[in-house]
Amino acid sequence: MKNNLALVISDYYKDITDGLVAGFNSVIHKDFHVDTFYVTGAWEIIYKINSLTDQYDKFVAIGAIVKGETDHYEFISSGVANGLIDLTIHRNIYISNCVLNVHNIQDARNRAENNDKNKGLESAKAINNLFS
Repeated sequence: MKNNLALVISDYYKDITDGLVAGFNSVIHKDFHVDTFYVTGAWEIIYKINSLTDQYDKFVAIGAIVKGETDHYEFISSGVANGLIDLTIHRNIYISNCVLNVHNIQDARNRAENNDKNKGLESAKAINNLFS
């Protein structure tokens, strides 16, 4: 399990998450064995990670939550962040949180572009620094 890593990706905003995954893949250390799992929305990331904790102890949660006209954004953003923290504490696992919480889709695109501000790239760097 030492070098196994699970990417759990919400593909609701596929163009955004594809950019985050590309950033992650560009710098993750070659010694990691990375398995990828897809879910439909950010909320489902928590369940999927929880279901994989017997097989992995390192995860990257990738997704995007974009503010709309209702309070839904607030509840989902808070619920996902709290769920990931709870899993980290109660399951003794590491989760690099690469779920974007943004006010508009352009903010998400800016964080998923092929540049040094790519949040997927930052997630991989965090894992490399902690576990390589």
